[in-house]
Amino acid sequence: MMGQPPSKTDSAEATSYTPIRDTVKGKRMKFFDAQGVDELVAISTALAQELWAVKARLAAVEKVADKHGLPLAREVEKLEFDANEQQQLAQQRQAFIDRVFHTLREEAEALEAGSAEEPPPPG
Repeated sequence: MMGQPPSKTDSAEATSYTPIRDTVKGKRMKFFDAQGVDELVAISTALAQELWAVKARLAAVEKVADKHGLPLAREVEKLEFDANEQQQLAQQRQAFIDRVFHTLREEAEALEAGSAEEPPPPG
């Protein structure tokens, strides 16, 4: 899982772990004059990072499945999640949305509070 320290079973190459910070300390850089453009760029960048992580992970899973002769694509197409799995996915989806829109939430909360204080990072 991304953002998690490597387990003891991970390869020797993954010996160091640096957690990724969810927030940026200090004043946020402003690159565009139009209101909201910097936030949209930040959201697009966050989405691109998330998407690439998923694509890289999927490529690895597909390669391992192919090595073991597993018909992964067919199985995925007919897979149905049970109620508990759907609930877990819904929670993960909400956490994802919170991470992606964290920048806009920060901006809205700062404007609402009338201060430069940073709100807490997403759950």
